[in-house]
Amino acid sequence: VVELERVSNAIRLLAERQHIIVEGAGAVALAAALERQNKKTVCIISGGNIDENLLIKILGGGLP
Repeated sequence: VVELERVSNAIRLLAERQHIIVEGAGAVALAAALERQNKKTVCIISGGNIDENLLIKILGGGLP
C-alpha cells in the first residue's frame, strides 16, 4: 500500500527525469519501490492514460 502523495511523486519523477508520462496505476510500482530502496526491485511502468489537467497539477507540485 502506498500513499497518494508517493504515487504523485513517482509520476513527477518519471516525467521530469525520464520523460515518461504514466497514469497513477502505472506509477504505483515505482512509488512502492522508492519506499523500500534497500531491496532489489524490478518495476513494470505502464499506462499513459492520465488526464492532462491532473498531470499539470501533479507536475506543479500539487496533489490531485
